[in-house]
Amino acid sequence: MLYLLIVKNVDFLLTFKCPAECQHCSYKAGPNRTGYIKPKEAVQYLKELIKMEPLQSVWIHGGEPFLYFNYLEFILKDAHNLDIPRKGVITNSFWAKNEKIASKKLDRLKKAGLTTITFSSDFFHQQFIPIDYVRNAITSAVNIGFDVIYVDSYFVDDITTDNYFNQITKKNLEQLDQIEGVEFHQMPMSVEGRATDLMQHIKLSDEIPSGKCPVPFWIDGDLEDPKTIEIDCEGNITLCPGLCIGNTQIQSLTEIIQGYDINKHPILSVIWKGGPIGLLNIAQEQGFQIDQQYANECHLCYDLRKFLHPNYPSFLAPKYCY
Repeated sequence: MLYLLIVKNVDFLLTFKCPAECQHCSYKAGPNRTGYIKPKEAVQYLKELIKMEPLQSVWIHGGEPFLYFNYLEFILKDAHNLDIPRKGVITNSFWAKNEKIASKKLDRLKKAGLTTITFSSDFFHQQFIPIDYVRNAITSAVNIGFDVIYVDSYFVDDITTDNYFNQITKKNLEQLDQIEGVEFHQMPMSVEGRATDLMQHIKLSDEIPSGKCPVPFWIDGDLEDPKTIEIDCEGNITLCPGLCIGNTQIQSLTEIIQGYDINKHPILSVIWKGGPIGLLNIAQEQGFQIDQQYANECHLCYDLRKFLHPNYPSFLAPKYCY
């Protein structure tokens, strides 16, 4: 049987619940969100994908996946038993009050099959999570030994921009950058979700961004032929926060993957052919008026999708992105 879409990597957004409520969060995760991917559902997803193409990796994040630690551990074990070579987790380290606790949890995950771990650390996360917790988690991870240990940090406007947010982020990272065996990734935040509330701190363009879609780095392909999909706790299959290609509560994952055709998607097809600005004509026909400036194509895309969301709820999901 011929499968048009070849998925090599899958990300599970295990939950949108999170002890933090970060200002830059694309999914608007927080302590009041509910729901999670049931472990048996996750394993079923993995088995369906493997039948079509051997998976190279599975990543588990959210929200904060350590809130459902036993489920996280369960999914990692099954991914390991299914011979998926790379198994990763992204966490904010809220659970690492000391190195003893951190080591105990990470040792369990290492035995379950975890190979790679990413710790989030920047101004946004440290509003809720003490930097000492992050250091405890990283130090424990280094001592236990994983294939790769990352620290991801998001900056307001640009990495080189000198503002209050970035100053705090850099100061915090100084407490971590002496730890050996860690790769540090520094990236500008995407202007979507809660980040749109920070526009006064972002450099905006006098012209409407008209370039192509800067495909998310985790896609490992393009919108027409993505190698990575994300599955959230509501069943949405997304290629970018808020851009949905199907829902497993309506169709099986196999049917969604086999039936994917970007030309049949009313939003993705437009973005693919003409860039995010292509959505402007559709939005204007429905009453949209530009009353602000934009930082980049992603910012424009999000604003247009937010306006269009009520008319395309199944294609622009999950709804909390908007």
